[in-house]
Amino acid sequence: MIDKHDHSMHAPAHVTVASAPDVARVMAVVMSLRVECRVVSPPGAGCFMGVEWWQAVVADCKLPALLDCGLAAGFAGTGLRAGLDGVIVQAPPAQQRALHALARVTGGQVLDVRPATFDLPPDGAGEALARYLRAHRAP
Repeated sequence: MIDKHDHSMHAPAHVTVASAPDVARVMAVVMSLRVECRVVSPPGAGCFMGVEWWQAVVADCKLPALLDCGLAAGFAGTGLRAGLDGVIVQAPPAQQRALHALARVTGGQVLDVRPATFDLPPDGAGEALARYLRAHRAP
């Protein structure tokens, strides 16, 4: 069998954000460096903060935004129906299939595993993020 996948493609960077100012900071650095990046909620935030909270956090975000719903397929489905870009959820196979079907209808994305993410440090976040994104885009 011939493998037709392009394994040379570089996955986008993922950055954990928890507030609108975090999102603004990430967007500014991403736009200045012209790199591909996604913002991701803290682990399991969909379960304890909710879909509406995430919508408020990413309201002005121009980057793809993923809500981590942990093990909660119900929260992931609610997020997809609300029009989120994507969700991260570790659910049983039947629920994963249902969520992937829902995502095809809503135009969203479902990740079964949380990607490695960069957590913004409390001090010097802009510079640290720029270093991370430069290193991430290197071949």
